[in-house]
Amino acid sequence: MMVLHYRGTAIVVIGNSIIQGIHIPTDQILGELAEARGLRLEKIVVLRAKRVGTSIISSSVRRGKRNGTRLYESAVVLRRR
Repeated sequence: MMVLHYRGTAIVVIGNSIIQGIHIPTDQILGELAEARGLRLEKIVVLRAKRVGTSIISSSVRRGKRNGTRLYESAVVLRRR
């Protein structure tokens, strides 16, 4: 069931996750799910990046090792076709 008006836009702010050292790109996953349901992924805009957070217990980032993965929040911009 779609509740977004025809040609309407939805902006969802979501953060990625790092669990036990495994990066989970929740913004990209949300975009793929939305496209599978008939919405168009307009863009993903990173709003804020940070190095550590409480959700990454026992990850390499928590232990201070640098692996290039960062926590971030992004805006997923979706449009109904």
